[in-house]
Amino acid sequence: MPLDHIKLQDQIHTFISSEVSNHQQVEPQIAQALEALDLFSSNISWMKISANKAEKRVAVPFTEKPSDTFPPPSHAASFNLVCSDGSQIFPDPYNEPNFALVNIGIITIPADPAQAIKPEIISELYQHEKLYKNNELINEARVNLYRDVMEMECLLKVCKNLNSPTIALRDGLLELYHDPRVDSDFQKENSSYQNYLEEMRSAETMVIPAGYVDNPHSQSVLYLLRLCKQEKEKSTDLFFPQLIDRQLFEKKLKSGERSAIFENRLPARQDAALYFFFYLNVSSSGKPCIVRVEIPNWVAENPEQVDMLHFALLEQCAIMGTKPYPYCLYRAHETALVSQQEKDELGKHILSEAVKAGLPNGGKSAKQSAKDLSRLKLLERKR
Repeated sequence: MPLDHIKLQDQIHTFISSEVSNHQQVEPQIAQALEALDLFSSNISWMKISANKAEKRVAVPFTEKPSDTFPPPSHAASFNLVCSDGSQIFPDPYNEPNFALVNIGIITIPADPAQAIKPEIISELYQHEKLYKNNELINEARVNLYRDVMEMECLLKVCKNLNSPTIALRDGLLELYHDPRVDSDFQKENSSYQNYLEEMRSAETMVIPAGYVDNPHSQSVLYLLRLCKQEKEKSTDLFFPQLIDRQLFEKKLKSGERSAIFENRLPARQDAALYFFFYLNVSSSGKPCIVRVEIPNWVAENPEQVDMLHFALLEQCAIMGTKPYPYCLYRAHETALVSQQEKDELGKHILSEAVKAGLPNGGKSAKQSAKDLSRLKLLERKR
């Protein structure tokens, strides 16, 4: 049955009223947060001490003053640009045959403008030992984990064959951030992922890996400011409770500017920081478009590499016009995308081969068959 829009009308009005009320409270909170950022940035050491009290992920000042902004670089040395994005087919427990696939799209934009842009597709159909864990069909989270590791592996393979400095860009977080983070399978995949990054670091030709987060919802910078304000005022109040970092930097960053670089720290972490980030306004108009750019520690420590990445992202986003997004990532997504038709055709092909091999096939479950009906037939009991 369709939605009952008449009965939902009152709920819609209540929802809009709530959103208007929230929006009205945001502006004064942004002003308070900007004031706190300017105030506390004069003492980075003290901000770091406050960050040590964090109970969750927090942004920690690095070497730059947190309130400073950095203009777009006027130029950069020539570089290759390699981007990866993945698409996947999740296993369906209600439909046989059970299968899963990851499809990675790689786009290489050579440093030499005379050379053509090179697209590449790498596909992996999961074999039985990877499709099942402890005799259970893997879930969507597990497929996503494998996809992210495979994206980094593909980036590394392409970058190894390039001579000029290379920016290796992936869509989303650079850190391998999946739940659960403690099981042996995650630890194994994370170890492989870290090894790929380390190989990029030690490559003969410079490689700059980065993660591009569009429309970020992180609050780690604001969490730092809350901790500082609570410490200064000896208060437990939750300051700026309705804000996210993006709203703060929409007011702070002009077109093309980036924020200071922050360490992306987990609480009670004893090892050296591995991941850093900055915010960037990729808009070329008056309307801000704030993205979060994640980088490894060795890139954060190298201003030349940060500038090259900053320059490349603005250049790529400018290609897409009023909806700024890196053109190379758009092409990688377009290359990787698996359509529903392709999924259905692959399923039929696997089923055909399974039948030829004499494998049992249960077909669709009763629940899935019911969902697939073009229309429901209602049977009315005769009285």
